[in-house]
Amino acid sequence: MRDRRSSIRGWPVSRSRVARSAWPPKSSCASSKGRVPSIPIVKNPLRKGDRPEPPGSGPRSGRGTLAALLLGTALLFGVGLGRTDLWAPDEPRYGAISEELRSFRHGLGGLILLHLNDRPYTQKPPLYFWLAAGLGAPFGRVHEAIARLPSAVAGFASVLLTVWIGELLFRCRRPAILAAGMLATSFRFAFSARRVQLDVLLTAFELGAIGLFLHLDARPGGLEQARRFPAAIAGLHACLGAAALVKGPVGWLPLLVFAVFLAWEGRLGAFRAIAPAWAWLLSVGPVALWITSAISLAPSGFANMAVLDNLFGRFFSGTAHVRPFYYYVFQLPLDFLPWSLFLPLGLWVLWRRTRSEASTAGTTQPSRTAARFLFTWIFVPFVFFSLSAGKRGLYLLPIFPALAMTTILAGPVSGTAAAMGAAFRRPGLTILAVGMLELALFVFVLPRFHIEKSPRPIALAAASLSREGRPLGVYRLRSLEGAMTYYGVPSLISLTDESQLRAHLLENGGPVLMRDRDFRTLGSRFDLHARQTFRSARRRLVLAEAPP
Repeated sequence: MRDRRSSIRGWPVSRSRVARSAWPPKSSCASSKGRVPSIPIVKNPLRKGDRPEPPGSGPRSGRGTLAALLLGTALLFGVGLGRTDLWAPDEPRYGAISEELRSFRHGLGGLILLHLNDRPYTQKPPLYFWLAAGLGAPFGRVHEAIARLPSAVAGFASVLLTVWIGELLFRCRRPAILAAGMLATSFRFAFSARRVQLDVLLTAFELGAIGLFLHLDARPGGLEQARRFPAAIAGLHACLGAAALVKGPVGWLPLLVFAVFLAWEGRLGAFRAIAPAWAWLLSVGPVALWITSAISLAPSGFANMAVLDNLFGRFFSGTAHVRPFYYYVFQLPLDFLPWSLFLPLGLWVLWRRTRSEASTAGTTQPSRTAARFLFTWIFVPFVFFSLSAGKRGLYLLPIFPALAMTTILAGPVSGTAAAMGAAFRRPGLTILAVGMLELALFVFVLPRFHIEKSPRPIALAAASLSREGRPLGVYRLRSLEGAMTYYGVPSLISLTDESQLRAHLLENGGPVLMRDRDFRTLGSRFDLHARQTFRSARRRLVLAEAPP
């Protein structure tokens, strides 16, 4: 005979095995008209072994809606992926690194020590470039669609992982699917998933770690009993290790989120259960092994450039993308459009839930524990990157899933649809409409502007002048060096000052690519003649030569 049930922190369990999970049981959610009513849950929804029923199981699990979401996401992220050239500055640079890696011209050592224009590249870890080069190997080149494919696949995986995490937090599939749809159609995320950007791949791996953390905490026994599930712990740390191989130590930022959340819950001691000594080999080991191997292969100074200048310099002194501390206050709402229109109300509801001890059983509102995790997930990275001197909108992509789930709280699942208007009375249709508009924008509108953003015409013109083995000199345009290599310039020299420019002209006579303002200043002094002029985004560029 079974023992009588008791409930501790929401999970119904037997007295013989007391659960300490902080997550509530799954609520029932059923709606086909946009509103999610509060329906009482069934008492003791246990399966064999006294385990709660997994979220989303049962006859109303929304499998058709999920399939439609995934199909729409695949179309949004994949259709026309190679219709435009790689846009400067990041895309052609990353494409050139991947192509140089695929060519294998630096041998086995080139797999560890990345190169750009045959010089060691110190800015980023190698995982994205390994993936792009591997995908391009069967085709003989990392062309535009292949270079972008890791981002598109990672974006698709992020949407799917958001459904899983949303179910763990809301204990209901419908709001999880809505949140995933909002993530897929938030403009910055959708645009980045179609570009050669490291941050979408970083987001996917961080979501994997977050999902496994929540999965462990939702198990009977909670995190305190996590060591009973070594495979899940290994997966969590493997995701963190992969994230660090994508973009360095910021891949470990979820660990700080976990620690702050557990401290808020008064359970900081549980952190030790998910961080046994052997697990650090999976989270820290890969990037430590790579950086050690790269240092051994690289010329002197690589460690300072790769670790001190690139990592610590970016954070403390802002070696690139220097922005004021309040940058994300106005940039994040722009990046999260159109859903940022509803985000303030969602954040207000979320904050109230973090302070409320009222039961949410039988509703689709998150429990206080879930609300605290969502709030921590948003707050910690936002503060971390606001304190950093170097800032870009891309850096906050890993919190977009949490923002999407928070936005859900401003809609029908929180009972405030009337205040939000028609857009949230039928959220599924609204998400579909936004996705269709964005797909039309990406496939039909943006290609009309790619001539201005594409470096291909400049590179082809420069390649025609780089005949007879003469290298192209690129004067103070580091952002375009990778683009010149990717689109066919056989040899390139980076020129950073006038003495290097003079030496290049004396030895090779040109050609030189420079800004129009530099040409007007130096052209007469060095007897340069403009061969062609170009416009790249907001810059006017000149391709010049010295007379023979």
